Amino acid sequence: MYLLKMIICLMTAYLAGSINFAILISRWAKGIDIRQVGNRNPGTSNVGREVGKGWAGLVFLGDMAKGLLPLVMAKVFLFPGGSAPEHLPLFLTGMAAIAGHCWPLFFQFKGGGGLATSIGVYMFFIPAEFLLTLLICFGANRLLFRTRKYSVGQLVPMCFVPLAPLMTLVSALFLRISITDGLTIGGYPWSLVAGVALLSVYLFIINLNIVRERFSKEGTD
Repeated sequence: MYLLKMIICLMTAYLAGSINFAILISRWAKGIDIRQVGNRNPGTSNVGREVGKGWAGLVFLGDMAKGLLPLVMAKVFLFPGGSAPEHLPLFLTGMAAIAGHCWPLFFQFKGGGGLATSIGVYMFFIPAEFLLTLLICFGANRLLFRTRKYSVGQLVPMCFVPLAPLMTLVSALFLRISITDGLTIGGYPWSLVAGVALLSVYLFIINLNIVRERFSKEGTD
């Protein structure tokens, strides 16, 4: 039964992740294929440049929901406990949602980098720590966008990949604040800390080629 429930979670999350809101919304709003304009990346940034910032906001919310909602459903209906054996299928569910965004079944397995979807996944596991991480990233983003290295500033959202597990580790070691019965800051079990670290490694590997391409383009400018 445990394995069956895990398979259900993985399949549901992957199919949800395969819904590419950037492609669907750009077609509906402007009648274009976002994969054929701009930098050809079917993600929030390209939609913001080619379709409009309001539409990009909808894409971002949709992509984030793809990571968050499958996890909420899995937690409520299939894996309600907080033990290490139940953390494993939840982290795999989050990874499946990100994989669906990066390699979508419905769009010839060609998707984006999965950063917006990963935000939904991080928000499920470590909401307080990740919000603080995003604030740090936003500050760094504002600083870098004031320099001439604009393309480097575009890479700053990836800074939450190493920061998120670090914040989780610090919180687990030194904090334990209970907000509600189901929401605490800190005091996490080591299975969750390890899962966040593995999730970050997973995201880094997925986006490694994207980072290399952007730095190489900057070097030729």
